[in-house]
Amino acid sequence: MKQFLQLLERGFRRFAVYPVFRLLFRNQKLDSAIDLSRVRKLLILRHDRIGDMIVTTPILRNLKRLRPDLRIGVFASPVNVGIIRHNPFVDAIYVLHSNVFRLVREIRRARGERYDIVMSFVFNRTTTVALLARLAGPDALRIGHAEEKYQFYFNRLVKLPRFSVHMVESLAVYLKEVFAIELEKKDLWFEISVDETSKRSIDYFLEQHRLRRRSDPSGDLQAYLVFNLSATDDDRRISVAQARALAGHLSKKQNVRTVVIYAPGEREMGHAVQHEDEFKSCLVFPQQGTASLLELASLIEGAQCALTPDTAIVHFASAAQTPVLGFFTTIQGMEEWLPFQVTYDLLTAPAGQPAPLIPIEQMIRKTDEFLEKLIPQPTIVPSSPPL
Repeated sequence: MKQFLQLLERGFRRFAVYPVFRLLFRNQKLDSAIDLSRVRKLLILRHDRIGDMIVTTPILRNLKRLRPDLRIGVFASPVNVGIIRHNPFVDAIYVLHSNVFRLVREIRRARGERYDIVMSFVFNRTTTVALLARLAGPDALRIGHAEEKYQFYFNRLVKLPRFSVHMVESLAVYLKEVFAIELEKKDLWFEISVDETSKRSIDYFLEQHRLRRRSDPSGDLQAYLVFNLSATDDDRRISVAQARALAGHLSKKQNVRTVVIYAPGEREMGHAVQHEDEFKSCLVFPQQGTASLLELASLIEGAQCALTPDTAIVHFASAAQTPVLGFFTTIQGMEEWLPFQVTYDLLTAPAGQPAPLIPIEQMIRKTDEFLEKLIPQPTIVPSSPPL
């Protein structure tokens, strides 16, 4: 029944929706590069996930570097907007709210800016993206990345080296295709601008538990690592058994304290963290409620390293230059979402298998190897022989 409904939906789009939209959109095709010096206002659509916004930060920074008077707007999602809340290279932020009235208000604000160009960095949900681009920038040139059959939605479709290079390198190719701008790899480092309130919140948490940031050499305070237990889907998410075993192993280490984080909606994992013995020596962050993205960024910035099955935390660590060990699966493409310009290692599940099938003993062994390279081991003074 489900397959029949999907087939019916595809047929409806192909033979009803798309023909109507082809008549309505009528976008003039643009093939040549655009002179960035002649662009006054640029709107970027980035209303998807947290990690997607983090890998976009180098693009925002370099656009401003090359054209300081360019006004940049970003259409974000409620999930990822916190990443750019204090970004100095973003002049206007809009949020793709689920509430229709709030969304209409955001679109009207964007229309009021009269953007010259709308660039979509969202590479799926093409019809939604195209409609938003047209509503937010009715007189703008609209540029996207999609299959050729969607050309009618945009003035320009760019071709990107998806899945063979890192996502930020694909975005650099995007700028090259649109503006003839060449960015070098050294220009593509991630950054997250953390406000003082978020930093003070984390400093207070660390002070409470006598922990120190990686940049702080204080000898009487303990270093810490961040162990993330969550991921966005079942293929990437580690099991409770894996989390419990690794947390119990980490709790035995004397030279580093483990701070555990997990998504609020993960009830099974949350129950284990609160009640299983293996987590009793771990600290849980946040201790109450939920943390903001910038608090999370500050916590990871101070850690000796991060352990995670989720690529969003990988990008947080890349932005903070915090070494990261990833527990990955090859079911979904990995190349685009690897750690970038940071010390890292990976442990992948057997080919074609999800992360919960990574053997626990391999996770423990790889973690030990990773930590031994990063964190000084405690000196053991031999006892004097009896007289």
